[in-house]
Amino acid sequence: MSQPLSVTEKNTALWQNYQALKSESPMLFPTEGAAALNVSEFELMLASPYSEYIGDQCKAVLKQFEHFGQVESIVRNELAVHEKTAPYHNLKLGEKMGLALNVGGLDLRFFMWQWQHMLAVTDTSRDNRPSYSIQFYNVQGTAIEKVYLRELSDDNVARWQNMIQEQKHAVSIDALTLNVQGSPNEWCYKALSGTDRKALQQGWQDMTDVHQFHSLLEKIDIDRASSYRQAPEQMAHQLTIKAVEATFQQVRDASCPIMIFVGNSGIVQIQTGTVQTIKRIGDWFNILDKDHNDFTLHLKDSALAQVWSVKRPTKDGIVTCIEGFDRYGISIFSIFGQRAEGASELEVWRGIVAKVVDEHAHTPALSQNVSLQPLNTESDVA
Repeated sequence: MSQPLSVTEKNTALWQNYQALKSESPMLFPTEGAAALNVSEFELMLASPYSEYIGDQCKAVLKQFEHFGQVESIVRNELAVHEKTAPYHNLKLGEKMGLALNVGGLDLRFFMWQWQHMLAVTDTSRDNRPSYSIQFYNVQGTAIEKVYLRELSDDNVARWQNMIQEQKHAVSIDALTLNVQGSPNEWCYKALSGTDRKALQQGWQDMTDVHQFHSLLEKIDIDRASSYRQAPEQMAHQLTIKAVEATFQQVRDASCPIMIFVGNSGIVQIQTGTVQTIKRIGDWFNILDKDHNDFTLHLKDSALAQVWSVKRPTKDGIVTCIEGFDRYGISIFSIFGQRAEGASELEVWRGIVAKVVDEHAHTPALSQNVSLQPLNTESDVA
């Protein structure tokens, strides 16, 4: 556990330290700034002069977003940032799970037991670019989702501020404690016994829905990346990092609609549609499609440790994806061809993946102590 954090008094020194770092690196965003300062992002943003702690009633706030028209939802993890602007529609929240089903819009899956703290961040210091957001964090102080108001009419802003005040008045604490944890263990390959490997492969081949895969892995007690190395023949192929950019280039050139999944401990955000504008900036690969479909993706593919092409059976036929992992074995993103329930996978998507597998196959190390360094064996990413 960390030391208690005041939710009423600002840690001005912490915020000033962040601003000093930003003066040297203007693109140092709060996630990276918090890591550099060895604090959680929640602690850093709580220190901001523009933030207010508004409690833990996350569901109550999520349910109000549909009344504000276009909002921008930003979901990120260690290596990917997924940004989508659209209305918050069709929200259904249960005790532990939830979803906002809106293909092509804000398409979200919620793991509500992770949602713990909220900050309202209101920055009106720049008259021409005021910023209004609600930011949600888990018990460790890691950001889950940030939702920005994008329709800035006087009425919309007033109702947004009223929502904030309503939540703030319900806060009855002066301090809180985060459940700070150390870095996860680096990924290590888990080899299955002959019996368990047979069970994995048989269960894999017997699937009728991709959502059954998670239960299969839990039953056998194996992580995703290790399972891919022990998959049925031709069901999983390890790829080089170059495969990621090649996939997006071919998707763009073929105007193939895809689904891009990025998630963290509390949410998965899904973008469905075609890709038009891609650009590399340093270590980051970017989809810059604001003008096309109000979507942006930033992916630090140079830091990926593993990339895989994976096939899974369903009642509608084989479903194929490209998935990337970090050095801890955490899934960073996955890409599927657009597919409606009951429909077969797009042939153009299958063709793209087959070409990528053919041109960017990576031969994994034979040792169980598989290298954890990024698998960019072709050339350095420009």
